[in-house]
Amino acid sequence: MNMSEEMNDIKRVLAICFRNGGTQTADDLERIISFDMGWMDTETAHDAIKALIFAGWIRDEDGELSANCDIKGVQAPLGWQPRPSRLTDPIVNDFSPTAPHEKIVQKSPVVQEPTPKVSTETDPRARKEKRLAKFISKQSGIEYDEITRRAERKVKALRYCTTWLALCLISREQNLEMSSIIDSFASR
Repeated sequence: MNMSEEMNDIKRVLAICFRNGGTQTADDLERIISFDMGWMDTETAHDAIKALIFAGWIRDEDGELSANCDIKGVQAPLGWQPRPSRLTDPIVNDFSPTAPHEKIVQKSPVVQEPTPKVSTETDPRARKEKRLAKFISKQSGIEYDEITRRAERKVKALRYCTTWLALCLISREQNLEMSSIIDSFASR
């Protein structure tokens, strides 16, 4: 394993995530890594961000995240994609301005507005959520409780996302056939 190649991959990811030069929130980075770039699912992106903070690659100052290394001039080749393991289990950043384990900042809890609940009387899709979760569980081999936990997490993270849409995102992440799922929502 080439340590400089690992460092270059991490710097490329940070250069892409912080290309505007400002700070980002953990949710912003999760969105960039998972949705914008399509490198991994949201849960893996969440784990990667935590690991990069712990290893000293990302500085966390009261929830405002910034690159903890020099990323000026760092570019990624066209079509480049990082190995997820290099982000979820990164090497320690010994070359950063801030020593990696000198100060581990405990992230302050994020206060979110409560997600509006969709009435099952007005949205026919809401009545099918339990059935869809069971279908995804059966097809993917992931336990039903884990599917509902992931859906709840997506609803909280995306704020204006309904549970059925979160379930559709999970089914897509699991590479399940989406046509039958979409058709089930179109009926009624």
